[in-house]
Amino acid sequence: MRDWPQKPTPHYRAAVFLDRDGTINVDSHYPHQVESLEFIPRAIDGLKLLAMVPLDIIIVSNQAGIALDIFTREHMSQFNVELRSRIEHAGAHIDAFYFCPHLEPRHLPPGGSPCACSKPSPGMLLEAAKDFELDLSRSFLIGDKTSDIAAGENAGCVTILIKTGKAGREEGALPIEPKHSAENLYEASLIVQSYLGKKEKVRYV
Repeated sequence: MRDWPQKPTPHYRAAVFLDRDGTINVDSHYPHQVESLEFIPRAIDGLKLLAMVPLDIIIVSNQAGIALDIFTREHMSQFNVELRSRIEHAGAHIDAFYFCPHLEPRHLPPGGSPCACSKPSPGMLLEAAKDFELDLSRSFLIGDKTSDIAAGENAGCVTILIKTGKAGREEGALPIEPKHSAENLYEASLIVQSYLGKKEKVRYV
């Protein structure tokens, strides 16, 4: 599901997909209160680098806390608004937020079937690709969990696991290897830049 914007505006033919909690902001166990928002060191620096390359910057985030009745969609949206505001104030930007409000596979009862949008499924990436007219084979996925990496691999993206947040050691971690590993979002952004070289950033409408 897309939380923002109401109407997608395609800019490029490729994107960098970012996990939210544990990748950009501190994962304080289902973070949803604006006053608890804290950025991971060097995350803003990484976002500034990504703002310089010809990619849409799209957050894809499992928000199972909604299904678990820990917080509401409205709480999540308020958190996202504050996150985006602070990022823009720092000189970077986010082009879209996608989220899954359903239970993650680890929360399901025995025999329960996961939805198509909860990572490790690629549903959020596929939805964003349709909305933003993206070529997923030219896109990137950066996250701190193996479920992020699996979603990116399932969508055909270049995957980068960062060592912040869960650092690939979450409960029920999957036996999957990323294309690259990095210490944090800043170093992951350097890897993205290395793929794109010195391509000029020119948006299309």
